[in-house]
Amino acid sequence: MKLIYSWLKAIAKLINFTRLFIINALFLVIVMIFVVAISGEEQQVVIADNSILHLNFTGSIVEQKQPVDFSSELSKQMLSPDQPQVSEYQIDEILQVIRYAQSDPKIKSILLELDGLSSASLNHLTDIGKALNEFKTAGKTVTAIADNYSQTQYLLASFADQIYLNPQGLVFLQGFSVYRLYFKEALDKLLITPHIFKVGTYKSFVEPFTQNKMSEESKLANSHWLKQLWTNYSNTVVRERKDKSVITAQSLSPSLAQLKSALKDAGGDTALYAKQVGLVDFLNSRFEIMNKFKEKAKSQGVDFNLLSYTDYQSTLPRLYQSQANKNQIALIHGSGEILAGEQKVNAIGGDSFSKLLEKALINKRVKAVVIRLDTPGGSAFASEKIRQQVLALKQAGKKVVVSMGSVTASGGYWIASAADYIIASPTSLTGSIGIFGMYASADKALNKFGIYNDGIGTSELSTLDPTRALNPELAEIMQIGIEHGYKQFLTVVAQGRNMSLSEVDKVAQGRVWTGVDAKQHGLVDQLGSLQDAINQAADLAQLTQFDIQEIAPTLSTKQQLLNEMFTSGVKLLAQTVQISPVLYQTINLLQSQTAILTRFNDPQGRYAYCPMCIIK
Repeated sequence: MKLIYSWLKAIAKLINFTRLFIINALFLVIVMIFVVAISGEEQQVVIADNSILHLNFTGSIVEQKQPVDFSSELSKQMLSPDQPQVSEYQIDEILQVIRYAQSDPKIKSILLELDGLSSASLNHLTDIGKALNEFKTAGKTVTAIADNYSQTQYLLASFADQIYLNPQGLVFLQGFSVYRLYFKEALDKLLITPHIFKVGTYKSFVEPFTQNKMSEESKLANSHWLKQLWTNYSNTVVRERKDKSVITAQSLSPSLAQLKSALKDAGGDTALYAKQVGLVDFLNSRFEIMNKFKEKAKSQGVDFNLLSYTDYQSTLPRLYQSQANKNQIALIHGSGEILAGEQKVNAIGGDSFSKLLEKALINKRVKAVVIRLDTPGGSAFASEKIRQQVLALKQAGKKVVVSMGSVTASGGYWIASAADYIIASPTSLTGSIGIFGMYASADKALNKFGIYNDGIGTSELSTLDPTRALNPELAEIMQIGIEHGYKQFLTVVAQGRNMSLSEVDKVAQGRVWTGVDAKQHGLVDQLGSLQDAINQAADLAQLTQFDIQEIAPTLSTKQQLLNEMFTSGVKLLAQTVQISPVLYQTINLLQSQTAILTRFNDPQGRYAYCPMCIIK
């Protein structure tokens, strides 16, 4: 027995030694990679004459880039090591690059290579399109190329002088939609009882738990704004393409019968079909297109110079530079769901975002604040906490302007309503003034398996437990709380927008509005861009000269160092531990389906959230 114990002890020591050796070796490798990376000499970018600015976005266009997070980077690399690295491109940095290129004599044209662009909001694409049109006023050209065009990619391509498509490719325009999974029957079979508390005819977040299909009220409201967005999309493409092709709105959204007939005429060739209906101008492979560029440069007696977006951006000054002796307008971005407490990335924390606003409050040089919001809402408690900080800014005599991104709805509008002025883009989704709460009990499911909950407590409130049936009086109490939350929502909007409660209620009830509708209903003051919001803030604060001071979350020096070190070494680890792509996709799907419910953390269980505001 003693001998066996000794062997087991020796094996345990060996395992522990091996574990420590591997961890330490891996750490040293990562450190070495990091040291080599930061010690390498940075090459100076030289911009040649007659350069073509190559906008090859591989990833997403976002309001604000998120700081590198080691854990998420590690999981991405381990789960999908062979996938191309997806980057984030900040919208205002893209606009800065295009505007500088417009006046740069060394830049003669822009090449949009759009295969890698995975996502961007309508207002981002429209803002980039406007910048491209300004670029063309300088006598410069824009060309778009791709093997295939998604709906997002094609909207940006429509601003080009010429659109190239691979002869084996297609342009896939499916329109906008809102489809959801409905769980009522499944919950019934599982004997799980959902308890829903809400106010607002159109507040449809909870519908999937009480119905098996979308309600007629939701279909009516969603159809209204979906059609508006698609009309805006179609009109933009037709307008930008009118001098280059015979494209019509029908070409963008044909019926299935029309599409089938047109494809038959094209012999089933999707690329030829796209050319015949005016979606694209030329059918060429990337190799052929590059040869065209080279031949054109040769005929003009100049060299062919392709300048990457990253290289060109590295030569430009910082986007926002402030000087200590000037008045400042603070710019604060807020993106993601609104959650209580401190939040690090991809969310707006009630505490953490309030601290950003507080920095603007205590900075005496800041005379106005522009809050750029892109959020479907979330915690009512966190939204109110942030709104209180907005009111503190106003009480201190600082003007506050809210600029809406692709969506500023529910809790996002709760915050925005307190501003001195609100600006939205025509395609911003906003409103959704409503509130809900939800609770589920599984007592029936447990009873079926012979499991029961019983005991005794000091009060009737102590019976609240998901394994027990919900007391009807307690349910009524919860509904009272939700109704109070809705009245509070109406009140803060009425106060902020100078409207009566009845006027707010008419446009509330959880209904979603586009920026165009919101302007008509008095929920926003102006249709415009972030730059318009900055200009408005300057006017309100009576500033003729000012700097823009961006206030953003900061990582500690230690955290930045660790993130950079570990991210540099992640690829090496990913090569040794690989997970099936199918499993990776499954994990992503499960995460996207459950993220909302698992992240919500309002202390009173009250939410002002708009799930419909995320379109596809």
